[in-house]
Amino acid sequence: MGSMSPATTTTHAPPRGVASGYSVIGADRATGICTGYSPDMPAGHFRFTPGRGMALVAVAALLWSTTGVVSRVLFEQTEISPLMVAFIRLAVAAPLFTAIGLLHQGRGFLRLPPATGHWLLLLGLAQAGFQVGYLSSVEKIGAGLATLIALCLAPVLVALLGTLLLGEALTRRVLTALALAIAGTALLVISPQAMDIGEGLWAGVGYGLFAAGVYAAFTLISRHAADHVHPMQSAALGFGVGALVMVPALSMEGLAPLIETAALTVPALAYLALIPTTLGYVCFFSGLRHTTATISSILVLLEPLGAALLAWALLGEALGPFGLLGAIMLTVAVMGLTVPGFARRLLG
Repeated sequence: MGSMSPATTTTHAPPRGVASGYSVIGADRATGICTGYSPDMPAGHFRFTPGRGMALVAVAALLWSTTGVVSRVLFEQTEISPLMVAFIRLAVAAPLFTAIGLLHQGRGFLRLPPATGHWLLLLGLAQAGFQVGYLSSVEKIGAGLATLIALCLAPVLVALLGTLLLGEALTRRVLTALALAIAGTALLVISPQAMDIGEGLWAGVGYGLFAAGVYAAFTLISRHAADHVHPMQSAALGFGVGALVMVPALSMEGLAPLIETAALTVPALAYLALIPTTLGYVCFFSGLRHTTATISSILVLLEPLGAALLAWALLGEALGPFGLLGAIMLTVAVMGLTVPGFARRLLG
């Protein structure tokens, strides 16, 4: 794909299943697309190196896991809003994705196939909704709890929406995963540690559920563009549209919170835009060319689990016994949907 060097050669196309569909989690954080092998790229420039792919996807997930923790620090120590953090994250990353795409694909990067523009517009709107919902949840209930709710529920909602809207089969596996996800979320929310949050708990949970729902819809929308649009195109345009739709609301907020605490906000926002966003997605897209959708689905679980661990270690956000059990149930639900062998053994 665009972020990979074309120097290596082979005469074979990628192995069957390599980045050919998409992982219902992780991949869709940026574009919803796990098509690391672009239809515009010749198969003669590909070498399948699984170890490299797994390492890159794992690095991406771990970088993403820092987003909630850094954002939580900003919310606790400054007056900056989730809207401002989301806007800067997208506004800085969008031109960087465009520059990377132009560097590797030339002017062809700016050409879109017919009938894809409206899908990319919807992806941008969903991207904005997810970012604001997720970061608002982080502000209210903390990085660990918000990330577990928003990211682990989303794949289950994808399966449910696929059944309701697309006529996909409602299998025992989907029903079991849904039950586990609901029970796991309930345990997270009713744990004594969560109850100690106070009046912001239910608002934060609501924002997390909203983010999960938008993420799920985002995933389904992206399927219409996945076969025609390069992942970096989708990221650049989706992030750009997402930033633009925030401008009217942001204009009413002003820049005072950003300027008053610039010593903290500027480096923190620069980190969020450059490291977990830009570098994280480049690592992820690159890694997808060298690993299967199943493996990538497992590796991106490092994000919510890493976020929960970092939140505990750095911010003192302990989940407690109920919360830990809930996190395990959410993880099992996701793996049951994304890992075929795991599903057959545990979820029927």
